[in-house]
This record gives sequence, C-alpha cells and structure tokens, in this order.
Amino acid sequence: MAKLWFRAETEPSVLLPPLCPSCLSVGVRALSVPHAAGGPGRTAYYCDRCADRLERASTLLAARLAACGLIGVGMATSTALLLGGSRLGLQIMLTFLGVVVPLGLTFAWEIPGARPALIELEGTAKKSVWLALRKDYLEQLGETSTTLARAPRRSLAPALIPLLVAWCWLGALHFLGRAELRVIHASDAEALVLIDERRRAVTPPSRSEHPTMARSVSTLAGRRTLSVVTERGEPVVSVVRTLWPGRAYLLGTLPEGQCLFLERREYGSEGAAHELVPVPDTGPLWEFPDRIDLWFKPLRERPDLPTTGGVRTALRLLPCR
Repeated sequence: MAKLWFRAETEPSVLLPPLCPSCLSVGVRALSVPHAAGGPGRTAYYCDRCADRLERASTLLAARLAACGLIGVGMATSTALLLGGSRLGLQIMLTFLGVVVPLGLTFAWEIPGARPALIELEGTAKKSVWLALRKDYLEQLGETSTTLARAPRRSLAPALIPLLVAWCWLGALHFLGRAELRVIHASDAEALVLIDERRRAVTPPSRSEHPTMARSVSTLAGRRTLSVVTERGEPVVSVVRTLWPGRAYLLGTLPEGQCLFLERREYGSEGAAHELVPVPDTGPLWEFPDRIDLWFKPLRERPDLPTTGGVRTALRLLPCR
C-alpha cells in the first residue's frame, strides 16, 4: 500500500462522483466512507471488484487473527506441558512471541484492496476534509489544491485479541490443569525434589506423622518425571508417571513400620461416622482421586465450624496393621 495519500478540503455539500475511489472505474455499489472522527459517513460508489475486496477484508482479517490465536494457544500448551509449573515468566514470554511473530508477518503482508480508498477526516458545516488514495479522484471533486498526507494508521486493537486468547488459555492451564503433589522423605536429612529434572523444592526429613512432614509442590498435569535425591545427588526415588488435573499425589518413601491410611468422618445431625481404611502400598507414588482435606493430621470428632453435614478425608501415617 502507498505510504503517502492525498488530502483535500471541499465544500460540505459536494457530491461524490459515481467513480470507484480505488481504480476510477464506474461505481455501481454504494459503500459507507469511514469517518476518522467516528461521525456519520458519506456514501461512495465502488466497482464490483474493489467492493468485493473490501467486503472480504473483514473475513480475511478474522481468519488471520484466528490462525495467530491458534498458534498462540499451541505455543502456550507446549510450553506449559514442557516446563510444567516452573518458569511462568518464560512461558508468558514464549506465548507472547508465538503470537507476535505471525501477527507481524500478517500486518506486514497487507491484503490487496483491504482498505477503503477514501476516508473523511473531518466534516463540519464549513468544510469537509478528505484523504484519498488517488489524486485524480480528488480532482473529480473540483479540487486541484491537493496536498500529500501520510497514509492512515491501521488500528492495532484487533491484534490484541489473539494475544489475550493465548494468555487466557495459558492462565486456564495453570489454574485448572494443576495436580496436587506432596513429597515425603523418611530420613534424617533433607532431600531435593526434582520435576522433569528441575529443582522445585526441598523436603524435610520425617520419621513420624506431623502436619508439616510433606512438602507441597505445585505442578501442571501431564507426563512428568518425578525424582527425590539427597543433597549429595544420590537418587532416592525416580518415577515417570502421568499426573491428572484435580487429583492428589504423594511421592516419596515411608518410614519403616509405617503405612498410609485414609481416615473419613461423615458429620451429620446424629454424630460422626468414622472409618480408617489402609492405602494399598503402590509407592513410591500414590494417587488419590478424591480430595484430601487434611494431610497427616487426624480429623476432629466435631467439625471446626457449624455444618449440616458432610464428609472429610485425611491422609494418615500410622503403624502398619
């Protein structure tokens, strides 16, 4: 597209000629002239070819923006699956680049004839100011004193749509696609928690049940390599497993003679029904489809707050039966 257009001032009552502002062919289809100030626009007559291009421009722009949005969503998904819950800033930046690069190519390659060839900059009771692609069209208005002007700037607001979509998708993945992971280490020294060979936390040593014995690590669901190593780098646990969003997991080793139990209490008007069920020894990674309300802490016989009923579940570490 030409970088310089032509500007002219006319009487406000001037009639636009029945010529196409883009190619000066005979105009047969009436289209509204964009008004830079947002006011009511006039009507210009375009030929069929140029009118079709203008009417298709919005569809082509929507298709390009949708393609950029899909690329951004794919980039957000790939980085989230690759990096998990770590390096969120890097994930945001890679998603940004995944959208901006194709968007830049989109705006650099303009659709031929996608812009109107005539724009009304100002319309008052005393004058009308026009910006046209062709000087000879303005001369048809009876004006020979035309001046050069910069091409109208393209609005960048539509370009924000695919970027916001990609970022919202990345946020949804981190908000809804997380798995709850707890790590315990039955030893006398601390250990390092690695997820996909990246250090994520330090878990304290534990020999008996207490509420702070397990380290909580936030991670995204997906195929993950989970490891626990000593401070000297000696491996303690290493598993490769698919983590599912919304589920709770426990990773690590249990103290000798200790086993896991699920404690459930059903609170109601007639009291609390209690049960203690052993957890099958499927370590070093245990999966719990149901929500765990308390970790390594007994449930109270009465609820902390007044309630009409409900069930609470706690994971316990008790002597094996």
